[in-house]
This record gives sequence, structure tokens and C-alpha cells, in this order.
Amino acid sequence: MEGCGMNCIKYLLVVFNGIFLIFGIVIIAAACVDMGMIKGFAGMEPTGHETDALLIAIGVLIIIIAAFGCFGAWKESPKLLYIFVGCLIIIILLELSVGIAAAALRPQIEGQLKSQLRASFIKNKSTKEEDSTYREFWDRIQTSLECCGITGPDNYVASEPRINPSFSCCPNDGTDRSAEIKRSDCLSSEKYFKEGCEDKVLGTVHSAGMTVIVCGILFCFLEKYFKEGCEDKVLGTVHSAGMTVIVCGILFCFLEVAGIVLALWLAHSIKTQGKSRETA
Repeated sequence: MEGCGMNCIKYLLVVFNGIFLIFGIVIIAAACVDMGMIKGFAGMEPTGHETDALLIAIGVLIIIIAAFGCFGAWKESPKLLYIFVGCLIIIILLELSVGIAAAALRPQIEGQLKSQLRASFIKNKSTKEEDSTYREFWDRIQTSLECCGITGPDNYVASEPRINPSFSCCPNDGTDRSAEIKRSDCLSSEKYFKEGCEDKVLGTVHSAGMTVIVCGILFCFLEKYFKEGCEDKVLGTVHSAGMTVIVCGILFCFLEVAGIVLALWLAHSIKTQGKSRETA
């Protein structure tokens, strides 16, 4: 293929590598966000970071390979293009490994998060000064996710020490009343959210917080005191992002296969054109 035909393949491959580069950046950003969410929602303890670290490494490798592919296409070097194809195949194999590992470790990661959430909730009920970090953590969770306790507000009185639900279980009623009056009203009327925070937190880890906003609007629009526990909300948000990850992974694999086809096509065209010139 000569002239415009080969140039079209060349520029298509350059564009492909530009998209490939963006995907690499997105993978790194998503992994970093996920690591931050896991750290924040697991009571500041590392959980499930191995897969994220591997994703960051893959993202960096993708960026390097994309730059390499652009250079090979621009220089019209069959050798560089063949190396580029080989690298893409390695990337696909690595991605399959990450996917299998993530699927295999998902129950374990969720189990660890649930255990850490429950342990931190017990310390959240403590009045000790050294446990203030856990109280701040749960106040932040219950306020942002609009939920209460692990599975519901009953968690506050189900075990010792038996205390009233935290004021963070109370939504903002939009009035100018003092915090003391608002808290008293919440406790007397017991109109707190019924849904727990655990499912919400786990979901937020995987969806980077978008589902949290939706759940907050859907579940808490008419409530003024959270009667929803946090456990179910945390777990639910994680599952919703799983399908998004799978779909993105499939699309990314198709993109990589397209890159392999374009690179092989361009390399073949360059070699064919070179032979034609030699025999001319």
C-alpha cells in the first residue's frame, strides 16, 4: 500500500497511541483515587492496595509503550512496530492477570473492609481521647453518605457502651436553629436514617464517590435523622462500579487489538513498499 493509504494507517496509529496514552493516565488516576478511598474508608489501614499498585505499574507501562508506538509509526520503522506489538500483547496478558486477581481477591478485600469498619465503629463509640480519630472518621462517613451505624442506628445501642446515635446521623434541616436544638429534636423524634453505611463505603471505594451522591439523594430526600445503617450502603456502592470496570476493560482490550492490527498493517505496508522500490 503506497501514498495516502499508508499515510492514513500511519496517522491512525499515531491517533490510537494518543488515545492509548490517555487510557494509561486514566488507569493511574483511577488506581490512585481507589487507594485513597480504601485508605479513607478503612480507618486509615491499607487494604487491597496490591491490585492498585499493579494497575499503576501497568498505567506507567502503557504510557511508555504509547510513546514508543508513536515514535515507531512516525519513523516508519517495522522493527519498532513489531516491538510495539509485542509490548501490547504483554499488556493484554498483564491486564488479564489483574482482572483475574481482582475477581479472586474481591471477596477478601470486601471482608477486610467490613472487619475494619466494624472494629472502627466500636472505637467510634468510645469516649477515650485516643479514639477521637475514629469518631471524626465516622462523623465524616455518616454525614457524607447520609447513613447511620454499620447496618443502622440500632448499632449504637446494641452493644456496650450503649449511646445515642451520633449527631452526624442527623441531616441538615436547613434552619438556623442551634446545633443543640437540632440534636435534641433528632433524638426525641428518632427520625434518623435507617440504612447502614457499610455497603455505601465499599461501593464508594470502587466508584470513587459518585454513587454516594446518588444514594444520598435517593435514600435521604425526605428524612431528617438517618435511620439507614452504613454497612449496606458501603457494600452496595462497590458492586455498582464492578460492572463499569469490566466494561472499560473489554473496551480497552478492543482498543489494544486495534492497535496491534494497525501496527502490523503499517509494518507490512512499509516492508512491501521498500521491496517495491528495490525492484523498481
